[in-house]
Amino acid sequence: MEEKHKIRIEAVKCFLAGERPSSKIYRSLNKNKQWFYFWLNRYQPGHRNWYRDMPKINKIIHNKTNEDIEELVCNIRKRLIETKYAQIGAIAIQWEFKKLGLKAPPVWTINRIIKRNGLVSKPQVYEKRNKTYPEIKTTLHNQLHQLDIVGPRYLGKGKGNMFYNFNLIDVFSNFVKMKPYKSKKALFATEFLIYAWQGTGIPKYLQVDNEIVFKGSNRHPRTFGDIIKLCLNLGVEIIFVPEAEPWRQGFIERFNDVYDKMFFRIQFFNNFDHLRKESKIFEHFHNKNHCYSKLKGKTPSIVHSPIKKNTLPEELIANKHNLPFKDGRISFVRLTDKKGRIKFFTESFLADKNLINEYVKGTIFTRSNLLKLYYDNKIVKTYKYKINRH
Repeated sequence: MEEKHKIRIEAVKCFLAGERPSSKIYRSLNKNKQWFYFWLNRYQPGHRNWYRDMPKINKIIHNKTNEDIEELVCNIRKRLIETKYAQIGAIAIQWEFKKLGLKAPPVWTINRIIKRNGLVSKPQVYEKRNKTYPEIKTTLHNQLHQLDIVGPRYLGKGKGNMFYNFNLIDVFSNFVKMKPYKSKKALFATEFLIYAWQGTGIPKYLQVDNEIVFKGSNRHPRTFGDIIKLCLNLGVEIIFVPEAEPWRQGFIERFNDVYDKMFFRIQFFNNFDHLRKESKIFEHFHNKNHCYSKLKGKTPSIVHSPIKKNTLPEELIANKHNLPFKDGRISFVRLTDKKGRIKFFTESFLADKNLINEYVKGTIFTRSNLLKLYYDNKIVKTYKYKINRH
């Protein structure tokens, strides 16, 4: 047996024996990461000659897929299916090719290979609820963004290795911006939104959950935090979704799942700086390569990039941690209780005693100090709502 074959076998043996991290394995053999993951993906129990060289696989002739490409696609698919939390679709397989330093087949080719080899998984079917919900329908990019924070996640043991990932998605184009931070303080959330909106443009609406970092303070419910102030300064209407209903953030939640399964859980990161570098690469890969059926097979970059983006004022960027209060709108959606009441921050308001277990949208108009409650786009109640402008 040739020496290079012995080295390949030894690398996979060490990994299967539980040796971690994988970087120690390939460095001890004077090899690099691409080499290691290539042979790890080639390994299949029962395939006696997996460690041998195969012909170059970067050409497809006369619409016939090279057998070695097909075998590699199938092997990757099988390994992803067996890997907990892993994405298993064509884009995930393309991402594995990229990590190996190989030219990936097109999405449609990968899908044909998967179908031809009986590796298709049946999708889950979910029942849709039949309630009137004040949903924003998008027809262009930068009409509605969804923001969420993933975490805490850990790069190793101890609080020093803890981080949070800030993720933002444009609901129409699925264009994504993402960046890890060592905490989820408001100053980091503000910095992330400025970073994200410099790349995507400024939306009309920003939808968030009820994290305290987005609201500002429960102790002072009418005093707003940095994120709300940033939105008001840019003319963005922030919308808080109903409490304990993460599916209202469906687009960003699905991307969070992609982030976990395609990126974070299948790679080893040396440190926080390495994580940030790889995050940028994955963000670019997603926007340039992930084709969506709702976009008729186009990628987020194709749909999002050609349209002119709004730019952020330089003065705002320079004073991002000391923003003045500007008038605008702040909205939220809540499910009424058995008395027809809703709760926003720590305050309760009666919407309508006849509206039980229904979704009501509340909008605070800061200039007029009013809170208006809407059901099915009709005003059902108006309250005086004096705000603290500091």
